[in-house]
Amino acid sequence: MRDCLKIIGAASALALYSVPAAAVSPATQATATARVFRPLTIQFQQNLDFGNLVLSGGVFAGQVISMDQAGVLTGCGSNVTCSGAPAPARYKLIGTNNAIVTITCPGFNLTGPGTLAFTPNAPATVNLGANGSTTGVIFGIGGSITLASTTPDGTYTGTFQVTADYQ
Repeated sequence: MRDCLKIIGAASALALYSVPAAAVSPATQATATARVFRPLTIQFQQNLDFGNLVLSGGVFAGQVISMDQAGVLTGCGSNVTCSGAPAPARYKLIGTNNAIVTITCPGFNLTGPGTLAFTPNAPATVNLGANGSTTGVIFGIGGSITLASTTPDGTYTGTFQVTADYQ
């Protein structure tokens, strides 16, 4: 009798666990998304040029000359006279319409008769807009250098390392 009760108990337990549950669905189903972009290109358009920077005859240090992304210079005055035709670096981006592109441009040194640390002033992002795949977007990069009365005169040059990537 005990063996019979054990078998009946085991069969009952097995029956309880093998009954399939009713299927359920969430209140909201997930969706799938894929963002497809055309290849992104970045093209050089123009070099950055601070113009002519003439040091005064006085003693000074830490005179920051800055150029914004549109090419406007600041920091000129009694210690440094600025002339010529300053211009920002310019690049053209072509890619997917209305895409947001992240711009990266690390600092570097201008070298010549001495060394000048260059700190870029680049946009963090660029929106390619409605014509991103055809005419693209042109953006500027300015930057700043620091001069002193002891800065050696001459021509200083350096090379940008600009990268662009879809956000």
